[in-house]
Amino acid sequence: MKIAFVYAGGREVRLEGARSGKVPTDFFYGALELERLGHTISVHDLNPRPSLFTDLLQSGLNGRLPPKTRVRDIAAALRLNRSLCDSDVVVATSSGAAFSLGFLKWLGLLKSDLLGIHCGIVNCEHSPRPRRAAATLLKTMRTVLFADNEASEMRRQFEVEESWPLWFGVDESYWFPGAPGRSRSGVLAVGNDGRRDYKTLVAAAAMLPETSFTIVTRASLGDDLPRNVTHLLGDWKTEAITDEALRELYRSAACVAVPLKESAQPSGQSVAMQAMMCGAPVVMTRTAGWWGADVLRTPAHLIAVPPGAPAALAAALRIASQSCFEAREALIEADWTIKGFARRLEMVAFGKRFSPENEE
Repeated sequence: MKIAFVYAGGREVRLEGARSGKVPTDFFYGALELERLGHTISVHDLNPRPSLFTDLLQSGLNGRLPPKTRVRDIAAALRLNRSLCDSDVVVATSSGAAFSLGFLKWLGLLKSDLLGIHCGIVNCEHSPRPRRAAATLLKTMRTVLFADNEASEMRRQFEVEESWPLWFGVDESYWFPGAPGRSRSGVLAVGNDGRRDYKTLVAAAAMLPETSFTIVTRASLGDDLPRNVTHLLGDWKTEAITDEALRELYRSAACVAVPLKESAQPSGQSVAMQAMMCGAPVVMTRTAGWWGADVLRTPAHLIAVPPGAPAALAAALRIASQSCFEAREALIEADWTIKGFARRLEMVAFGKRFSPENEE
């Protein structure tokens, strides 16, 4: 099967490194694993370009487009369409890319089957026009989710009759523990997701002056950080910190914190799983978007805290253990890895409904 993967950006430049095993394959969303299974894979960045025309059209269409979709994304999809024409299946790895390609599918310009990976479009109630636009375009694709907790809201808000929760996973062959017995110290937090609640984490850090905190993000943390907090610039696309350096941070942290704002969106999956695969204990905010299902249990695999509660977060960080390999074992046993995600995505690409029975 010829499968084209379309990304928001930043993948093409890292493709060879991922193929050679020098960087993890997590954020290629199964493309490299499907290639190893014998499929012909092509990788495309959407690369939207700003222009006066698209910006003017955007202002005229505000309040009418589906969530997370811009006119410049649709224009980029139109430019890309010729490169996709010989593909059996196109996998759009973000909602903006999925809706843009769905628009081409609705117009009859995209002939390939379309799989759209969606995350976070259920975060809030949308006004009627964007909701109707999304509902129309979702009918042009098979909807893939990273977890099952958004499925009911996708049905209610956008009339999605069927969706495929495929349980995201990370590259366990890249993220693995360091040498046994190595010392761990300090709290590590990583991520640029808009759902991150670094305000609460910084407040918790102020309650633990004896503990060092390292926060890796491109987000602004303000100018008045406690002395025990170090802010490092981190960005997957630009490799401000290399994957190898990040792996060493996971391996040396006494605990990895994943502070989240309340949301129905599954958030923090990649960082939590990368940390778990490296044997680091995880303290994570339990939100409505909790994605761990029955696979990850508290407190055996991680410590869960309520949203917006610095004191509870500080208390959890204080008692987090020095290492936790049970979580890695649980993820691998459940096949919550990037290889498992790819196999489930393959079944959806072939038009099959995923279930544990037909996986076997």
